[in-house]
Amino acid sequence: MRLILTYILIFMLFNNCKAQDNSTNILKMKTFNIKEYKKRKTNSSYDGYYLKDSTYIRQFDAGGDGIHTNYIEIVTYPDKVFQEYRVFHHNGKTKICGLKFFNDFEKGMWKEYDESGNLIKETDYDAPYKFTWENILKIIKERKLDMDAYGFEVTRSFGFGKQKETKEDPFWAITYNKSEENMLLGVIIIDGITGKIIKEYDEPYPSEE
Repeated sequence: MRLILTYILIFMLFNNCKAQDNSTNILKMKTFNIKEYKKRKTNSSYDGYYLKDSTYIRQFDAGGDGIHTNYIEIVTYPDKVFQEYRVFHHNGKTKICGLKFFNDFEKGMWKEYDESGNLIKETDYDAPYKFTWENILKIIKERKLDMDAYGFEVTRSFGFGKQKETKEDPFWAITYNKSEENMLLGVIIIDGITGKIIKEYDEPYPSEE
């Protein structure tokens, strides 16, 4: 009986370690399949494709032809709020990769590689923000803000209300749909270090031109 329990504990520990590894290695080095992409792009309306689990992989290129070409891939998961964002060199090797909150802000560690696949730069976009994304998410849930509603976004920057931006003054901004009837968005500005609410105000829906 003791031997069986020991095996069960070892199995549980092994699976737990695997889960931890997966969560800390969200982005792995990847090579872009240029040949497959060009085959799909023969359809002029091609923008990307879906996987069986409804994950959407958007693909496009930029920068012109030859060595100036960059391939971009944005992966959107149905059950995650962050997208995987990758830029690839003309030879298909990873150039830049990181996580984005639906094109609003960069999350965590972003990595940059040269054409040979050597890591040349790392940027931790979370570093200045002691009041973290998890804290922001808690505010969103406490206020019951609908993240799928019109106008919802979360952005972050520096020096709110100041003429000069300094990394000593990070802040978050949550924009949400406050009133469809009055066509109003609500905005919450939050200190990126202390979590103190700096300002709350309303603004009209953006005009459609």
